[in-house]
Amino acid sequence: MSDILDPEELEALMAGEDQNDPSREKYNLARQDYAIQRLIPALSLIQAQFATATRDRMREFVSTVEAVRVDKITIMKFDEMLNTLPAPCSISVIRGLPMSANMLLAFESDLVFQMVDRYFGGTGSIQKGQREQLSVSEFSFMEMLNSALLGEIGSAWKSVMKTEPAIAAQVSDPRMLDTIAEADSLVATRFIVNVGEFSGGLWSIVPWSAIDAVRDSLSDPAKPTSKASSADWRERLREGLEMAPIELVAVLAQTRMSLKRVSLLKVGDVIDIPSAEDVVLMIDDSPFMYGKFGSNDEKLAVCLSGRSENNRHQH
Repeated sequence: MSDILDPEELEALMAGEDQNDPSREKYNLARQDYAIQRLIPALSLIQAQFATATRDRMREFVSTVEAVRVDKITIMKFDEMLNTLPAPCSISVIRGLPMSANMLLAFESDLVFQMVDRYFGGTGSIQKGQREQLSVSEFSFMEMLNSALLGEIGSAWKSVMKTEPAIAAQVSDPRMLDTIAEADSLVATRFIVNVGEFSGGLWSIVPWSAIDAVRDSLSDPAKPTSKASSADWRERLREGLEMAPIELVAVLAQTRMSLKRVSLLKVGDVIDIPSAEDVVLMIDDSPFMYGKFGSNDEKLAVCLSGRSENNRHQH
């Protein structure tokens, strides 16, 4: 050992093995930065596809867009994103990810100014002075451009997106975002966009929770997985299901008659129906529960009396 480490180095190494050292940290293979490293190849393919499609789409607005390429993929927290994307920038909040999460598509301010100036016939002059907000024309242009990129997002992220992507909001200051908790980890991909001789940044930012929910299939789409879902994932799924809205329909009365009789109905005719006091509660056209029609606190109400036979067997 003396040929490799001097006494001071050896002492420092042994001190680092002190089990009571509070600064000593075990390497956790389940932690997010390790997990994201395993997903880098799959994410790179997704983002490379998105970059190529985005370049072609952006050329429809600004013909001098020469290239869009992946710069880096990293994990950051919300406060890091605030420092990375100072206002005014263009951030679109996009729905469609698992766990009711939102994707962010963010254009850095200099890229916004370049794209808008060239779209309106300019040469991409550099903006002078500091501004806190985008102008009306800049905001409108970015809204139009982001809407045009939804198809590219859906195609690139088809293995992750659960519904068609749609823009939920658009802001020019990341401090206005209220859909991301400060403690959330974000998988952020920066693209370099070349417009003429100018290079600017475009960001695709996805909450880790959305990727974590599908990372087994994302890392190897062709490989089926029988791995049990984590307790954390199951809890998020349960919470999402509990918050899912359903339509509950109270059917007061139903009757049947021939089409011939219906065609002969006229004003003043009387149609016999069962007692309107008996109510059937329906979910998705299936009987759920029965009850009696009445009132409660001066409001129309149904007093439940029992479950339907189908619902009783299912539960």
